[in-house]
Amino acid sequence: MARRRRATKGLSDGWSGILLAIAGFAIIGGLGGGLWWVKHSRPQLDQETNCPASGPTGIHVILFDRSDPITDSQAQRIKQTIEKLKNEAPFGLRFDIYTFEGDTTHVLDPKLRICALGKAENANPLIENPEIMRRRYETRFAAVIDQTVSELLRASTQKTSPIIESIRAASITSFGPVERGQMPLHITMISDMIQNTALYSQFKSESNFPALGRNNGWASLQPQLKGAEADILYLSRPKAVRNGVQIQNRGHEAFWEQLIAAAGGHLESVDPL
Repeated sequence: MARRRRATKGLSDGWSGILLAIAGFAIIGGLGGGLWWVKHSRPQLDQETNCPASGPTGIHVILFDRSDPITDSQAQRIKQTIEKLKNEAPFGLRFDIYTFEGDTTHVLDPKLRICALGKAENANPLIENPEIMRRRYETRFAAVIDQTVSELLRASTQKTSPIIESIRAASITSFGPVERGQMPLHITMISDMIQNTALYSQFKSESNFPALGRNNGWASLQPQLKGAEADILYLSRPKAVRNGVQIQNRGHEAFWEQLIAAAGGHLESVDPL
């Protein structure tokens, strides 16, 4: 009997070893699968722009007017607006920042193209470290935008103000590859919105969009906004007059509302600064 118990015990020990080995292989396989899942769950990002390899989730164009110096109070309001845009930006939203210096023939490239990164409070604890995400958000996104905005707010003057041409050129560069309705599109213009070029100048002509739309030159000026929402931070220029009358008035605002609609966009707000 003792001999049979030893045989039974040896058989039991053998099965236990096999089961332990199977469990070990299962754990190792699970860990390997978990590492693969973690690696492939993290979106692959472009190192230069932070944008997902699959493409941005939306595009927000920001245009800065540097034709005249910006006052300290205007600069403060602009920085507050940019801060709000940064804080509300979802992961993958791409910001394309331009200045109003386009024309009807050349390509306009952004001063900065960068996508919003994920915030620490939205970290997935299974695959992300909140502190690493916080540092990356601050250094690779927020600080980069702040530096660019500070540079663009420095005092500057230009002889011309090609606002319509720049909206057109920026929309071609930023929105051109995108199908209408494919993703959210937005454009924010920080400007006095006083157009002044050889093709069309509001210092010489009244702000009459129907007349401009009937002009043969409109075809070379018309932007293609593809349903984008638009906002204007409307920089006050009290000294900008035509025949003794201030250019900036309700008719001037209506001109841009009509132009943006004709370009396939929708003017959401005009915020006087």
